[in-house]
Amino acid sequence: MKWYPAVLSALLLGLLLPGLQLQALETDTFHVTDLTGHLPPERQQVLTRQAQDQLDRILRFYGEPPGTGQMGKIHLEFDQPRNGIYATVFLMQRQGNRKVRVVRVFGAEKPPQQLAHKLTHASFISPDKLIRNMMGIPMEMRYGNPLSFPMCGYQAEEWVAAFRRQGAYIPLAELGPDHEQWGMTTENGVPVTRNRPRQHIMYAESAAFGDYLLQTHGAAKMKRFWELSSGGQRSWTEAFGASLPQLEAAWLQAMDAKPADKQRITYLLGLFDQNPRQACTLAQRQAWQGKQGRR
Repeated sequence: MKWYPAVLSALLLGLLLPGLQLQALETDTFHVTDLTGHLPPERQQVLTRQAQDQLDRILRFYGEPPGTGQMGKIHLEFDQPRNGIYATVFLMQRQGNRKVRVVRVFGAEKPPQQLAHKLTHASFISPDKLIRNMMGIPMEMRYGNPLSFPMCGYQAEEWVAAFRRQGAYIPLAELGPDHEQWGMTTENGVPVTRNRPRQHIMYAESAAFGDYLLQTHGAAKMKRFWELSSGGQRSWTEAFGASLPQLEAAWLQAMDAKPADKQRITYLLGLFDQNPRQACTLAQRQAWQGKQGRR
């Protein structure tokens, strides 16, 4: 990663003068901004390098160039946790006479959540939420934070298995292209959750299904699906050689054929039955405690 001389000077000033807070820096890929106003420069550097590493891995996985020449740099913004929750969102915001890509990280003191997911969105822009999540969440699973929603420290397939046992599974054909079908809306351009249980079910399904397609059909076909669907159509047969019902049936059959940790699935089902709005938070806490205990 290239660091411009002005940036290095600003970083040194920030270290020498504790009262001086660095507000923005530039790299080859990112325009980085500290919206909190008090993120230490060294922490900002670490987070930016982590974002670059994740982005590099995502682009190599899909065989895609950075796209900065055509779309400009990604605006990487670090902000306070939103309502106490660590998360990341992708936005397209107007700046003068053009739109810029914004990846806003809510919560930077601990490892960011959903960063790889949303960097994928920024690299493969699509109006279809299902396509974004099918491509993005598997990248979080591979290169990001396992505590991120919708995994919350567990496997997306385990959540899907729990939802199926509960009878809450939503057919993939119902996973529409817009926020509203996913139990969400937007406020000031930022996605906001309205129906957390529905959101969790649909995110977990899209994550597990997307990962299945990547494993069985490969990244090139997923990328082709994204390219063919740019006009608003989901070209399942042209990209994967089968219809959505056929692909969905094969995916569910493959899941059923795998050995499953019934104890973990029962635990997740219990969390969702007890409090579907807090199931992810409780699962994250349990997964984090288990990780600490294994050290």
